[in-house]
Amino acid sequence: MYIEKKKIKDREYYYLKESYRDKGSVKTRTVAYLGKGPFSSRELNKLLEQYQKIDFLNNEQLMKLGDIRKLFSNKIKHWDSKLIEDMFKDFKTYYIYNTNTIEGNTLTLQQTNLLLNKQISPGDKDLREVYDHINARDVFDFVLEERPEITHETIIKIHSMLLDKIDQRIGGYRTRGVRVFGAEFLPSPPKYVQTDMDILLKWYRRFRKKLHPLVLSALFHEKFERIHPFYDGNGRTGRMLSNLILLREKYPPLIIEEKKRKQYYSALDKGHKADLEGFGQEYQEIVKFFYKEMLWTWEKIFSQWGL
Repeated sequence: MYIEKKKIKDREYYYLKESYRDKGSVKTRTVAYLGKGPFSSRELNKLLEQYQKIDFLNNEQLMKLGDIRKLFSNKIKHWDSKLIEDMFKDFKTYYIYNTNTIEGNTLTLQQTNLLLNKQISPGDKDLREVYDHINARDVFDFVLEERPEITHETIIKIHSMLLDKIDQRIGGYRTRGVRVFGAEFLPSPPKYVQTDMDILLKWYRRFRKKLHPLVLSALFHEKFERIHPFYDGNGRTGRMLSNLILLREKYPPLIIEEKKRKQYYSALDKGHKADLEGFGQEYQEIVKFFYKEMLWTWEKIFSQWGL
């Protein structure tokens, strides 16, 4: 990797470049836009060292993700609104079933489909589980339509919508300590929750145009779950925010399958050992996991529409 400087109308712009082989010839590509200069030699060396530490996606994976983004964007751009709506209904059914089952919801996939798409509520289920699904559908519709900037206000709104009629502890970050059963990490102490969320959003703003959107989504998710800023609903909120990051960058949202929850939690645990502001090798597993789930979601849902 190396840094390239471009000068346009007396302004300096810096890019991280990489050489790679393609069919026997050497080519270069832009890895990241580093920002508008000037930078000192020390600052440039520090930036280079940071990016040399991360090699989460190889060239083949980047090309695959690029193809998915292009195909997804073409569907959204050229299809009629009813077909797009039906495609996302399909996605929401699988996404909501999986994301809520991870948290203990007992509605089956068939019951989820009937509830969300036929307005048929299961008679033998607690209302909390029903609201769990309905709220998730409403929040995803909000995220898909508005694609809001990720701020404290957006995060709190998404959480409050997800837990509407389920938990009264909404409207702000927690102010008491919590323990995550079975986890190997300790969530942020209550007096540091606001500070750690400030750090997370500052990190997001700094790297949202410098990291690949899938990497950004995966790392943001781990950091959010580690802070655990709410009393309940952190997993559901975190997975929704990860998809918001992807949608804002014109990538399809992804589903984390409930049957892979052990792999999911294991990947998160490895990331929990990293620095809250960093992106070291501890994140390899969660990025790898997100990449596989992106491919699975694409093949299972989005690639089937419009054939």
